Amino acid sequence: MTVTGTVITSDDKSALPGVNVVEKGTENGANTNVDGKFSITVNDPNATLVFSFVGFQTQEFQLKGQTEIKLTLKLDCYKDFFDAYHISLYANSGLVHNPLGGQIEITSPYTSIGVIKGSYSYQTNLDDNVFQSGQVELSHPISTCEFDMDFRWSFRKVSFNSDFESFANSGEAQLNLRNINLIAGYSHLDVTKIAENTTKSSSGILLGLGRDIFFRPFYGTLSAKVAIYDRNVEYQAEFKSGYRWFQYFIRYYKLDTFDELSLGIGAQLSYYNYKRRKKG
Repeated sequence: MTVTGTVITSDDKSALPGVNVVEKGTENGANTNVDGKFSITVNDPNATLVFSFVGFQTQEFQLKGQTEIKLTLKLDCYKDFFDAYHISLYANSGLVHNPLGGQIEITSPYTSIGVIKGSYSYQTNLDDNVFQSGQVELSHPISTCEFDMDFRWSFRKVSFNSDFESFANSGEAQLNLRNINLIAGYSHLDVTKIAENTTKSSSGILLGLGRDIFFRPFYGTLSAKVAIYDRNVEYQAEFKSGYRWFQYFIRYYKLDTFDELSLGIGAQLSYYNYKRRKKG
């Protein structure tokens, strides 16, 4: 039985020449021509054809008596995450209330469950104002060709002008679709009014949106999040970028009467490269 067909790509539906077509379990094979067309003679009308081409996922197709077919090959997917094995140190300054501060970020090696990240930031005016934040993140535990996901827990702690103190913490999930990042989570907030000696607690949803931005030679991420509580709204926004070892960020935070615009400049070190050079 002679089988003819056409092979096209999944992204732009164009013809794919040079695809290797083999009757499974035999050495009987053929290749697609410049128009993506092929012809192969098989002994079994229920034979399985195997289609393979560099850069595309290998696919099997059972004929079930069909003599003319059209097959779509999907691009092969190989993701190389470059956010592992790093330690970053920043000097940062709050331009509104907390002029002095620093930040540290640490990422684990890539594991079977993804990359584990941790960060901590501290800012102060050396008096009544202190602004702290931190997070622990599991990046890419779920990853396919079309998307990957991150999960994180974060906190924000504010002491402001002997007026109020607050502590907010959130659990978040981030869905990364190409260059767009969708963020959703649940957040809890405790606010203590010092003069009134009262503490009020509330919880609410957290929603956010992010985007990866490429501008040579820099690579950056822009994100904005809002957490809505019973009597308060918490705003967070950040642009973070860098080139090679040089890193910087611009960050904005607002809760109640407190707001802060922070600038950070730092360096990123890779302990993986250091270990590899020592072994060599």
